[in-house]
Amino acid sequence: MSTESQQPLYGGWRRSRSMGIATLNSGQTVVVVGAMLTPIMVIILGGPLGTLTVTVPIALTVIILTVWQRHGMPLMSYAIGRARWSLANMRGETSYRSVFLPSPEALDLPGMVAPTRLIRAEDGRGHTGLVWNQRTGTMTAALLLNPAGSLLASGTTVRSQVSAWGDTLARLADEDGVQMASVTLQITPSSGAALSDHVRGRLDPSAPPLARQAIRELVDGAPRASAQMAAWFSLVIDPAASPEKPAGPAESAAVALGALNAIDLSGAGVDILRRATDVDIKRLVRGAFAPADMDAPAAEIEELVWHEVGPVAAEDEWTHYQHDGYFSTSWVLREAPRKLVAYDTLLKLLAPGQFTRRVTLVYRVLPTHEAQAVVEREINAGDARRQYRERTKRTATRRERVDAAHAERTAEEEAMGAGMVQWSIYVTTTVDDVADLPAARREIEKAARSSGGLRFRSAFGGQSAALIVGLPVGINPLL
Repeated sequence: MSTESQQPLYGGWRRSRSMGIATLNSGQTVVVVGAMLTPIMVIILGGPLGTLTVTVPIALTVIILTVWQRHGMPLMSYAIGRARWSLANMRGETSYRSVFLPSPEALDLPGMVAPTRLIRAEDGRGHTGLVWNQRTGTMTAALLLNPAGSLLASGTTVRSQVSAWGDTLARLADEDGVQMASVTLQITPSSGAALSDHVRGRLDPSAPPLARQAIRELVDGAPRASAQMAAWFSLVIDPAASPEKPAGPAESAAVALGALNAIDLSGAGVDILRRATDVDIKRLVRGAFAPADMDAPAAEIEELVWHEVGPVAAEDEWTHYQHDGYFSTSWVLREAPRKLVAYDTLLKLLAPGQFTRRVTLVYRVLPTHEAQAVVEREINAGDARRQYRERTKRTATRRERVDAAHAERTAEEEAMGAGMVQWSIYVTTTVDDVADLPAARREIEKAARSSGGLRFRSAFGGQSAALIVGLPVGINPLL
């Protein structure tokens, strides 16, 4: 059999684990041990035996909430998150209303993007839009992409493109100031009107009748299956971490543009259309809050000031986010595939559907010294769990053995110079009628189940934050 026809497979991802008892992490272990010791300590400190009727049930409740998991996270974390969201909801912190004041600088975007500001940077290549986070000092730049299809590509081409993407991420670890990167694809269903207008206006009257007839038939059949796709690559830079300490926003912008110019995606199967301008960033952010404005004329988008690209009113609910008559719900990656998967494993998730969806892959490339510390910590945690099993005479499960093997292989690859990346996936779907939310959820969940074993959970209580992660504004939970 020719090796050209063999499809390459990828895998070996694992969740970072700290030291702890059995499957518990360090924090959960401390809580469980503390709950077990509390009734005993109360008696030792002079408390009557009758206190056991109170302290023991409380301790058992805390242990159950810590050990029992729901939606891939401890029930204790779920309960604390629900309590915090309920408190914020009672205080009105989950509601946003745009306040119109005389000074535009006093107007903010909702939630985590409130401290951001859009600036226009000029250099020899033209102007570029940068999102400046005034709280953290980071600068975010974006590249507009045109993804090339790989379904008909040979195995050699696919391996080359995947390797090139890995090399691109690895090089980010050597770039001073680069904190994270993300790739976002937004798929918006289209009626086909734009395609029809585009093609019909370009038909050559002198073309052969058969060719013109074929084009018309293709256009007439396109509306039911057409979709618009927008793709961009975002880079978050911390100018303060660069060797040349910038003295102000202008110098910080220069550092950010230098890091953006060093990005090379030519071998990774995508074409860079251009660096995103301030108008492009306004369009992407506005299109997330109001998908109907994604195709608005450039003149209308250019007239918007930064606070106007956000919603006029928004409500951050427990399971969805309401913004200007639209409703969005988001998911967070819960578990990566345990098996080896093909390069097109995300195809179902990225295919056009009935509703608008946005898929974002976020990456945090660890510097060499941090990567070394992480892999050593993982190996030490694995050794501690193995010693605990030996003392308790418990046999390791098959999953524990596979996880330990993955940790060892990661440590060996890092020692040989490979880069180390933390990553996650966020998915958001948006509808214009709250009654369509159940159907939109089923569409995403069905696509996720067909994506090679990816498991997601809803971004409970953090819907607005999960939506913003997919925008080129520099918000990333991995930081």
